[in-house]
Amino acid sequence: MTPIRFSTVGALALTAFVGAGAARADTVAINLPGPINPEAGFVQPFNYTQGSYLMGFVFRANSPISVTQLGFYDSNLTGVPETFVNSPVGVYDMSTNTLLTSATVHASDPATGLFRYVSISPLALNTKDTYAVVGVTGTNYYTVGVQAGAAPVNAAIVYVSPAYYSPGGADTQTTTLVEPDYFSVGNIFGTVPPPATLNDFGPNFQFTATNSTPTITSVSNAASGQNGVSAGTYVSIYGTNFAAAGFSDTWGNSIVGGALPTKLDGVAVDIGGVPAYVVALTPGQINVLAPNLGTGTMPVTVTTAAGTSAPFTVTALAEQPAFFLWPGTAAVATHLDYTYAVKNGTFQIPTVPAKPGEAVILWGTGFGPTTPTAPSGQVVSGGPYVVDGVTVTVGGIAAQVYGVALASGLAGLYQAAIEVPPSLANGDYPVVAAVSGQQSPTGVVLTVQQ
Repeated sequence: MTPIRFSTVGALALTAFVGAGAARADTVAINLPGPINPEAGFVQPFNYTQGSYLMGFVFRANSPISVTQLGFYDSNLTGVPETFVNSPVGVYDMSTNTLLTSATVHASDPATGLFRYVSISPLALNTKDTYAVVGVTGTNYYTVGVQAGAAPVNAAIVYVSPAYYSPGGADTQTTTLVEPDYFSVGNIFGTVPPPATLNDFGPNFQFTATNSTPTITSVSNAASGQNGVSAGTYVSIYGTNFAAAGFSDTWGNSIVGGALPTKLDGVAVDIGGVPAYVVALTPGQINVLAPNLGTGTMPVTVTTAAGTSAPFTVTALAEQPAFFLWPGTAAVATHLDYTYAVKNGTFQIPTVPAKPGEAVILWGTGFGPTTPTAPSGQVVSGGPYVVDGVTVTVGGIAAQVYGVALASGLAGLYQAAIEVPPSLANGDYPVVAAVSGQQSPTGVVLTVQQ
């Protein structure tokens, strides 16, 4: 997958870029005239359309699930004969009114309980979003008055609200289609003989609980990819089952009063038994800002609603300096006015490379403890919080280092102000920082142009 990368935007506010899965925007399969928004005065998100009824219910997943089949009630399975009409069924994301998947249930599809089902490519549903399963009745008249199974509530499903239909083409919304205690494992209405009570219904789905226990496969410096961790350093954790497929989020809305979150969407990371600050989350990658740590080997764990991963052992260093990267191998560098000091053509906007003899700022992570000691888990304010003893070379030539300090108004982001060696000709030059015997990775360059 594409790693979560950091960039500086505007005055170098730190942003985590996450590759999110694109949802389908097709609404044709459900035959809707527009988005499924609530009618005026109602909370149910379904509308009457084209002589058919829209039926379904709204729900959330209490733990990650994978929808494997879509179904529709067939009255013939209860001995009430009618000609079963092909019935489109779909699953919507209610936050965006987006159709995530759909299929048409046919009379020839296999039956389970009171429903016929068609298999679909598994659709992963997360615990954050609200969903709806919707079906179009067509002329399947006996979808009203369906006998509901008396099965226990499934812990994987949280019932939100029933869907209503518009009888006779009117806008009055009447009978409840689903009640919360009708859910059961695998098939929401179960396969047991239904009781005598009648309840309205239409579409259905089957699902499996996903193998959602998180697993860690590697832990590295988020800027450089070096293995290991360091206190106050941005760290990338790679693995599986960190979140549902297609999910992504950042701490942008979770920093309160300058305090960094130790949980994001219910996901937490511990390093050496100490909570880390969760920056960004995708199914296969979590970025965190490491808390205060000692040195030596220590475990890293990820905890989600599905459980806690097996510990992954890492080596913690006192310092692990690294520069963030522009696209390619160029170090994130700015002029003193915070405009990008990078080769023109790197971005869609014009940029100007660093000049020989110019003072520029390099942006990085992992430069170690500051004087005074910066507060852990807080956006930096006041200061300056400086790091002494940092050296920087450009093209193998020692650059004058004006100072290295944490950037005020941000969290855990170091800025190193240097003078580009005046003797350098035009070209791309390796830039390397060192502190307390630890060196940033080679292969990172600064473009110099007179």
